[in-house]
Amino acid sequence: MPDYAFHEIRGYPGIKGSLEISINENDEVFIGGDPKGLKSLADVLNWLADVDQEKTNMPEDEREHVHLRPRMSSDDVGELTEFSDETEVCRLDAKGSGRFPDYYHT
Repeated sequence: MPDYAFHEIRGYPGIKGSLEISINENDEVFIGGDPKGLKSLADVLNWLADVDQEKTNMPEDEREHVHLRPRMSSDDVGELTEFSDETEVCRLDAKGSGRFPDYYHT
């Protein structure tokens, strides 16, 4: 297990309510939820955008990110509905350098 986990950063709001993120039959990303779920996704996105990566203990040139996983049972820690696909939401700017990934083209 890595020494660094996003839950170590203060203020991670988490997903509340019901939120589904999946790929539909047309290979499009579907994001749907109740008001609480959609608002909490907005909170997670704002939190991620506001994290001061320089004050984290993650290594240089890493990027802050979160993994949102489906909840497969009532005692599972997943944050998304069981119909969801695992989703990674990531900052593109790297700690220290601010560089975007090599594959990213502007």
